[in-house]
Amino acid sequence: MLGGPWLAVIVFLVIAIGMGWALISIFQQQLTGDRQLNGSAELDHGFDFEVAYELKRDMMLGYLADGRVVLLPGRNDLPTDAPGKRSAASIEELRNAPQDYPDLAGIVEAETRVRFVEVVDDRNNPQTRILVLTELLTGPYARTTPVLGMHLESADTDEQTGQTRYEPRSDLFERIEAQSGPVQSEVIETQKE
Repeated sequence: MLGGPWLAVIVFLVIAIGMGWALISIFQQQLTGDRQLNGSAELDHGFDFEVAYELKRDMMLGYLADGRVVLLPGRNDLPTDAPGKRSAASIEELRNAPQDYPDLAGIVEAETRVRFVEVVDDRNNPQTRILVLTELLTGPYARTTPVLGMHLESADTDEQTGQTRYEPRSDLFERIEAQSGPVQSEVIETQKE
């Protein structure tokens, strides 16, 4: 029969495992929070979250291994040092044989309007350091949930401070200036006969 000292040992082990699990979870959350704060404090960028941008070129929409939706340029528009550039699809290849690329959902056409929501400094990402959460505002893939943008930035070094500043790539995006006042449809007068 189970009782006495064995029951006490089992209860002790269950409590110890539970407390250990809780402490590990707390430490991981603190470490992740500190890493994000340190990364964002050092990152200098010019992504304006208050205005919309228009795509100058077609881009691809796909899925990462963990199921997140990603927006990225085709092979010809990837940076020269991008990992996996040789094996990446071009826009033309995706357009001609979409069945060959099951991890790509389709092509986000030029002139699609987007808005940048957040810039994430992910120093441990083997693909790209800068991830840009992006809303697709128009077109067939328009959605309110932001997608993860990769290789959307250009980097310049400030000569005075020596700090790197990240901007939306001018070959991919054109800023759309905000309209002054409310946007209204043109009134068309009709004549009664």
